Amino acid sequence: MVEDKILLTPEQAKEVLALNNGMVHTFLNGSGMLVGADHSKKSIYKDIDNAERLEITGNSAQAMGHGLAILPKGAKLHGDILFVETNMKLLKKYDKINTEVKNGN
Repeated sequence: MVEDKILLTPEQAKEVLALNNGMVHTFLNGSGMLVGADHSKKSIYKDIDNAERLEITGNSAQAMGHGLAILPKGAKLHGDILFVETNMKLLKKYDKINTEVKNGN
């Protein structure tokens, strides 16, 4: 359910990226097979700016260090979601802040 998801702004999403020499690792989960690739900072910023929604991922993706889910406009399938490697310490800050706001604290 969308209302249970923790959303990020484009600025927050860019802040938590785990950039390494101007590149960030991503993966798609298509048909039970993970397909990974590195994206340039310019490319991932474009994906973030054009996304329909930016979400903090669940425990499984976070356990792999990929805490950002980019849902492109018109995404229909789970395999359309791009999972992006993040700085998990920074991500936890937004996870905590957004959870507190959602809970009225």
